[in-house]
Amino acid sequence: MGKIGIVERLPLKKQFILTFVWIMLLSVICSVITIGIGLFWLSRSTWIQPANTYENQLPEIAEYVRSQHSTIMNPESRADLEKRIPAEGIRYQVVDMDGKPIYGTLPGQQIQGREVLIDKLNKTVSADASLGFGGRFLKIVPVTTEEGDWEGAILFQYKLEVSGKSGSGFNWVNLACILIFVVSPFLYIAIFTYLFAAKFGRRMAKPVHELIEASQRIRDQDLDFTVSYKADNELGLLTESFENMRSALKSSLLREWKLEQERRDMMDAIAHDFRTPMTIIQGNVELLADVPDMKRDKAEAHLKVIEDNIQRVNRLIQDVQVASEKDMEYFPLRGVKVSLTDFLEDKEREIGYICGSHGAEYSFHFEDLSPSVGQTVFMDVQRVSQVLDNLFSNSFRYMPSPGGWLGVRVQRQDTTLQFEICDNGSGFRDEDIPHLFGKFYRGEKGQSGLGLYTAKILAEKHGGSIHANNRREGGACMVFTIRTDGPAPNHVDI
Repeated sequence: MGKIGIVERLPLKKQFILTFVWIMLLSVICSVITIGIGLFWLSRSTWIQPANTYENQLPEIAEYVRSQHSTIMNPESRADLEKRIPAEGIRYQVVDMDGKPIYGTLPGQQIQGREVLIDKLNKTVSADASLGFGGRFLKIVPVTTEEGDWEGAILFQYKLEVSGKSGSGFNWVNLACILIFVVSPFLYIAIFTYLFAAKFGRRMAKPVHELIEASQRIRDQDLDFTVSYKADNELGLLTESFENMRSALKSSLLREWKLEQERRDMMDAIAHDFRTPMTIIQGNVELLADVPDMKRDKAEAHLKVIEDNIQRVNRLIQDVQVASEKDMEYFPLRGVKVSLTDFLEDKEREIGYICGSHGAEYSFHFEDLSPSVGQTVFMDVQRVSQVLDNLFSNSFRYMPSPGGWLGVRVQRQDTTLQFEICDNGSGFRDEDIPHLFGKFYRGEKGQSGLGLYTAKILAEKHGGSIHANNRREGGACMVFTIRTDGPAPNHVDI
């Protein structure tokens, strides 16, 4: 979503404060510049009169009054006097020594009494305030005779403010200047507030829109994305929490999907394990049917094989129930003391039936290196048979037909029992051997899968191990070892 700026990473409170400071600072700067430019423009404008325009004309008018002496007191001199006084900016009034008006443009009596008039002679006093800067001022010029005797005075009221040269009644220039000075700060505050608010809104919108898009993708069951907004503020914490939720949800779903796939594969492996006991049962049933006059002891032996494999089928059915709820590591063991001789005779008999059905030869050898420990061993017969069936099945799958060969070698020591199953099949690739017992690993030829993983789990539950290698003559070998002196240290029945 693009690079995140330094300001955008700040907490929201600091962003608000910084935005407010920028608005006020820029508003003040722009207001000062605007007022300065306005004043400069007014001072240079050709249609604007400076504030002291009329004040500067008063000395010339006062000189004319003094030159006329007492004749200026006569109303007949009014016309000549008004020719020299700009009516739009200066009003006047001729008064006697008591301040009483004789004539002029200034209405009403401005001076109350002789003493007040004497006190204000040749002075400039404020007359009234006006709209804008400055105001109206009153300048009193005495009138004397040619001999120097005081006869009265002339009051000149003038405005000291910026004005237009048109002389129109209302001072629109002053009003415009005042509006500029007063309104410009508020105008700039409004403008910068809008601009910074828009920018702040865009900063807020980016993570919000990203979260909205992320929620829509989750709703569409798409979890292959990341929320990229990172900032040390409230929105950053929100997006980080959302990203953690998405990641956890994805991991949970992937785990569920993986477990579901594992259960399906486990069911396939268990279904595959059904084939061996069913083949043995079918072979023995057909043999009993083909030989109705078989001797009782032989018939009982075949029935015993059928019974054992029916039990194995029942055990596999229980595994189906376990596999529908739990992973392979939780498969239970039920170890018991069994006769090793009887167990190996049953396995040799089964191998003979299976090899016969596949048109393959076989060899079966047992070596007891500890005959003094007795003829019984501790193990889970069904689970050990399940491992051996998986190994036999793998061998038959890849041995040549006809011409196949399966060799089984069993070696017993004081506390262990080792099975070595070899064949003359295609063997393993060297790069596949380290991974053969991984869950769901399948080599280029499909030599592995859940079956070998199951064998590894069961061997470890018996306190043993399993490994694979290739025969020098060609073909593969599996070596499967279990402890036979009691329950494995890590064994737990559930």
